[in-house]
Amino acid sequence: MTSSKAYLYCKESVKRKTTPNYVKKQMRDFMRVCEGKDKKFVVSESKVRQVENILKILRMPKGLKAGQTLYDCTTGYQWLFYTAILCTVYRENPNKRRYETGVLEICRKNFKTYTIATIFIILFLTEPQFSKFYSVAPDGALSREIREAISETIRSSPLVYEYKGGKRFKILRDYIQFKPTQTKYEPLSFSTSRMDGKLPNAFCADEVGALPINYPIEAMRSGQLNILNKLGFIISTKYPTIDNPFEDEVKYA
Repeated sequence: MTSSKAYLYCKESVKRKTTPNYVKKQMRDFMRVCEGKDKKFVVSESKVRQVENILKILRMPKGLKAGQTLYDCTTGYQWLFYTAILCTVYRENPNKRRYETGVLEICRKNFKTYTIATIFIILFLTEPQFSKFYSVAPDGALSREIREAISETIRSSPLVYEYKGGKRFKILRDYIQFKPTQTKYEPLSFSTSRMDGKLPNAFCADEVGALPINYPIEAMRSGQLNILNKLGFIISTKYPTIDNPFEDEVKYA
């Protein structure tokens, strides 16, 4: 896997002075796995090919690169995020992914929400039947940003959206459902007490730096106890406070 786009991005980035130290550590760890030097983990070539093939049939819905494939539009950090999280598995059990949490701290307008929306589309097509995905954010409008990105991308990608004259996805205001496997994504409005009954295979907490408490994140995680390949994405830009759930997540990472 030393020829993969994620590995080549890491190889170039670890040389740069602008790359943060802990990001370099993460990249070096990922490179060791790609090189086959890790005894416990390996990057699955078949999963990398699967992700690449899906990105080749997804289309950018708008912007300067509207109509182009996501494969051609994906940037370096996105390749690392997709490959590390979705394709790094245990040597002894290739069906089990290594990572359960992806933390992404990045400047505004660097496609962090769209990155997670893309991962959710990949999961729609690859996760088991009846999987559930959720997004949480400081308010309902922010939470629905991922829904908008998923909806626009799917509608712009006929090879994914359409099948034998029908539609593979049911896209409604409150949720999106992949009909063949009954997998469902739902954006949730912010709450301090009403998220405990959810059982997410994957969730995204967006703009965590603006969350007043970490209850939404903990509620999502507590619902994943019986999931083999649980996934949680904690993403945010920097906020002018040091007492917020995102700072705790970054510190723990």
